[in-house]
Amino acid sequence: MLIATLVKAVPDADEIAFDPATRTARRTGVELFLNPFDARAALVGPTLLRPGDSAVVVSMGPPEARGPLLEALAMGSDRAVLVSDPALAGSDTLVTSKVLAAVLRTWGPDLVLTGRWSTDSSTGQTPTQLAERLGLPMVNAARRIERRDGGGLSVVGETEEGWARYEVSTPCLVTVGEKIVKMRVPSPEERAAAERRPFETWGIDQLGLSSAEVGLVGSPTVVSALRDDEPPRAHLILDSGPVPARVRVAVEKVRELGDRLSPPPTALRRVLGGPEAAGEVLVFVSPAEGGVDPNAVPLVSEVLRMPPPLYPSAIGFGRLSDDDRRRLSAAGAIRAYWGEAEVRWRPAEGLTSMVSQVVRQRPEAAGVLFLSTSWTRELAGRVSAREGWGLVGDAVAVAGSSSARLVFSKPSFGGGRMAEVVARRRPAFATLRAGAFAPGRVPSNASPLEIQPVSYREGPARLVRTDSGIERDRTFGDLDAARVVVVVGMGLGGPDRIPEVLEEIRPLGAALAATRKVVDAGWVPPQLQVGLTGRSVAPDLYLAVGVSGKANHLVGAKRARVVIGINSKATEPLFGRVDVGFVGDWREILGPLVRGLVGGGPPVNG
Repeated sequence: MLIATLVKAVPDADEIAFDPATRTARRTGVELFLNPFDARAALVGPTLLRPGDSAVVVSMGPPEARGPLLEALAMGSDRAVLVSDPALAGSDTLVTSKVLAAVLRTWGPDLVLTGRWSTDSSTGQTPTQLAERLGLPMVNAARRIERRDGGGLSVVGETEEGWARYEVSTPCLVTVGEKIVKMRVPSPEERAAAERRPFETWGIDQLGLSSAEVGLVGSPTVVSALRDDEPPRAHLILDSGPVPARVRVAVEKVRELGDRLSPPPTALRRVLGGPEAAGEVLVFVSPAEGGVDPNAVPLVSEVLRMPPPLYPSAIGFGRLSDDDRRRLSAAGAIRAYWGEAEVRWRPAEGLTSMVSQVVRQRPEAAGVLFLSTSWTRELAGRVSAREGWGLVGDAVAVAGSSSARLVFSKPSFGGGRMAEVVARRRPAFATLRAGAFAPGRVPSNASPLEIQPVSYREGPARLVRTDSGIERDRTFGDLDAARVVVVVGMGLGGPDRIPEVLEEIRPLGAALAATRKVVDAGWVPPQLQVGLTGRSVAPDLYLAVGVSGKANHLVGAKRARVVIGINSKATEPLFGRVDVGFVGDWREILGPLVRGLVGGGPPVNG
């Protein structure tokens, strides 16, 4: 078996800088580090080797990427290849997948490993596009990988709800999650040994690629603008005085922010002049089991909030119930392109041809939108790679223009800035974060949903889900539905404090969330993580307890209407990003604050 591990050299997450000319992250002339998610993959690969097997690590980047790649090589692989060429600067994920596919085709590896995310972009879509280009089945966010004696792999992967076990044939691609291995740095002896192993640097000429196919020139998506996206906050910091007095001031401030607490408008315009007079936006609405995912329905409504002339149509498969039809119609969908199929779990690879078929039938469509889940991210990546469309990952906003061109906003540079991204050709593809969009309703006399059947054939089943389990503890609440979210950080003090927080916030009917460090420490399940590599939420009230407040966390809460923070350190960045901030011990403040919010009237409307 040949195992190829893909790694990326990234800038420090807190020091990411951008090139104002190209509006891309600056990687030359800055210190680069091994992406921590890829480091886990570099550790895992050698553990799967048997006598006669070999392992190679591959990276694409500037000459400064040599150091991080050597670190990955020191974790046990046999050789390393760095693809480095000035023409590659500014490559988007689709071009990156093209370059990496050209490298891997020279060897034909049995297993391709890589991290689930990179800390500088966090879309996780390059592996999916690469899997499609190489024609490989894929498992995402593995927490355990085992080789089967008869060939193939048994893989346990993380899902939004918990976990799933898969049997997958080789060759295949697997991304690894945070739980798969405990992180460690190579020893001095391992680093010295890596220096003696083969290390090659390739340019695009060796891959048969031209400069017109790569870099900014060859990328189908482009960053049109970069902007700061800090929402306006009141910045009332209560750093001294008796707690009851500070709570009274905080509750009054929340009341003053009543306009911001008003629920978003739910009435949506109807399409005037008929759908053919407008531009169509396709929205994929099915989960892996078929039917309609309720979390995808707000994306349908969002199309009608864009400037006319745009209208939404749905794409999906499986059983379409009468309730689902009414739900899509009420959200504003005009049509549904629907693949009838037995309702059961489907690998994303099996739906690629169906979605491609619909998009080919509607080449004039302005865009194709997907809810950002691990399954739909794979599906979107596969379709974009198959058809050569650019893909914007994990957008938190989308807007239309007078020319029916879609502009997507997504967090970039560690969450410190918002990038506006456009596609150079139609339709524009994007995955959009759940929780960043609100449902809506068109007038009750809207036309019934028009169903257009789509026939398709799936290929051989190279990936089979054999078991799954739910790890989301309902005692933590429902982050998708809660109007109040309480997020805990490492300043909480330890996992034994979690029950105490849950008891204190019970009167608010709040859901619990956490920072990445809290999740990595195992205090709460990973499904509760909010931030750049976690979820986005848009509650009426976001209460941060013991959170430092760095941009890569609060990017997941930018759509919160009011933010209150509690931290004992007055110097934490949290206090520059809140409406109301309490400096002090959360154990002295949280209970009185909750009672004040509840006793002083509901802290949120709606």
